[in-house]
Amino acid sequence: MSLLPFLADRIREAGFSCLRCGSCCRETEPGSNLVMVGQEEISDIMELTGLSFGEIAEPYPDRILEGDLDYTFGWVLRRTGDRCRFLDESSCQIYPVRPWICRTYPFMLDENDLTIHPCEGTGQNVGSGDAEKIAQDICRRYAYEQEQDEKIRAIVRSGTIPAGRPVVIDAEGIKDYHG
Repeated sequence: MSLLPFLADRIREAGFSCLRCGSCCRETEPGSNLVMVGQEEISDIMELTGLSFGEIAEPYPDRILEGDLDYTFGWVLRRTGDRCRFLDESSCQIYPVRPWICRTYPFMLDENDLTIHPCEGTGQNVGSGDAEKIAQDICRRYAYEQEQDEKIRAIVRSGTIPAGRPVVIDAEGIKDYHG
C-alpha cells in the first residue's frame, strides 16, 4: 500500500477537526509545547511579523555537554510562560506560516507509521479531502525534517564543533549562543 493513501485512511479512522482550543500551544507537561523550527520557517515568520530571529526562536533547551563542548541541536519557537508566544487566547497569530509541526498536529510520521498525540480534536469527523491534505503535509514535514537532520549530522561528523563556548547546530551550520 502506498504511504499517502495509508496515512489518509488512518487519519480518517482517527478522525480529526481542530477545535481551536489552543491546548497544543500550551505546556501541559514539561516540554509538551516545544515547537522545533527550521531556518526557512523562522524566515517566513520574520517576514510575516517583522520580528527578529531572536524574538521568534530560541535554542532547543536540552544542551549536550561533552568535556569543554557545549551544544544543542536546532531552534524552538519562543514561549511566554507556559504558552507559545504566538498564541493569542486560542488563536495562532502566525497561522498562515505556522511551522510544519503545528500544521500536522496531532499527527506525526514515525518511519512508516502514524503517531497520534492526545488531542481533543481527534475522534471528530474529517472529510476525505482534509484527510488527504493532512497526509500530504505529514509527508512534506517528514521530508523537511529528514533533510534538516541529515545536514545537522553532516556538520557533527565534520568534527568542527568549537570548544569553550555554547553553540547551536542547525541545518545551516554552527551558531554561537549567547543566552
